Amino acid sequence: MSQVAEHAQVGMGTIYNYFPSKEDLIVSLFNEINVAMTQHILKGYDETQPVVVRVLYLLNSMVRYGLQHPREFLLTNQLAMVPFIHERVKGNVKALAVAFDQLLSDAQEQHLLKAMPPAVMWVLVAGAMNALVEGHMTQQIELDQATIEQATSACWDAIKR
Repeated sequence: MSQVAEHAQVGMGTIYNYFPSKEDLIVSLFNEINVAMTQHILKGYDETQPVVVRVLYLLNSMVRYGLQHPREFLLTNQLAMVPFIHERVKGNVKALAVAFDQLLSDAQEQHLLKAMPPAVMWVLVAGAMNALVEGHMTQQIELDQATIEQATSACWDAIKR
């Protein structure tokens, strides 16, 4: 907390006025990044487009966010695995989760998806996109638009019927 106060050029008391604990500060940071990430990913998203177009759009947007905001991307992926954060934010319904749930629901109504729980599909595709961005960040792979499109298409292939 002292480093945060020093970096913000305010006193420790000021920090504790806004964040009663370190955990509150971390959860607030996590939530703020998630809001920005969700806005970035959903910018230009069109619910009237066909399912496959929407899936590819969301996955491409996830990758683009990760490439444009690598620190925030890595931090949210790490913080999402911390039990106290997971417990405190699990009740927060993010617009991205709502959009993806609706998308999967639409796809299931159209009989476009394999028979598996939507949560499993989300873990498969989000995990693949996260690994793709992390692979680029660690210079294991080079991502260009063609490679991103191939990878997102492969994710769609993994869940479609």
